[in-house]
Amino acid sequence: MHSRVAQHEPDPATLVAWHRALAEHADGLKSFAARMLGDSTAAEDVAQDSFLALYRHLEQVPVAAYRPWLYRVARNLCLDQLRRRKFKMSLFGDLSRDEDQPFVPGDTDNQRPDQIAETREANETIERAIEQLPAKFREAFLLCEVEGLSYEDASAILGCPVKTVSTRLFRARQRFKSLVSRLIKV
Repeated sequence: MHSRVAQHEPDPATLVAWHRALAEHADGLKSFAARMLGDSTAAEDVAQDSFLALYRHLEQVPVAAYRPWLYRVARNLCLDQLRRRKFKMSLFGDLSRDEDQPFVPGDTDNQRPDQIAETREANETIERAIEQLPAKFREAFLLCEVEGLSYEDASAILGCPVKTVSTRLFRARQRFKSLVSRLIKV
């Protein structure tokens, strides 16, 4: 009977790169997953599982590809969770707002109560507009506009050509503007 070959520890430089990726991308992955799932607790699990998957594949993934690789894994984990849900859920409805969320302008400690209320209203309008985007447009919008990924990285994550990402993002921006203006009038 053959003994099982023990999995060896990654080399120190690779381990340092993995820890750097963890520090640099954990918040962005959690934010992306939270917006995809509408559940910040599930988003934590998705981010952790993404980093665990990267750790397991450190030998196969080049350091320069960590970010798009992580987002692709996170996206796939989110899609798996959404597929398992039998009922239609309202995305972002229970997403808690905090200071680390994108679109939150600056420190609210120095703002007047009316300014804080306006900021909160604006953030809610933005989140509702993102929520109403069709899934394929929302993904491109979140990856490029919110998370700041390049079209090439988004293309790798979404598994589609760069031109498709560009088209989806263009349409997402148009719909987002229209939705925001309509929601403000309501």
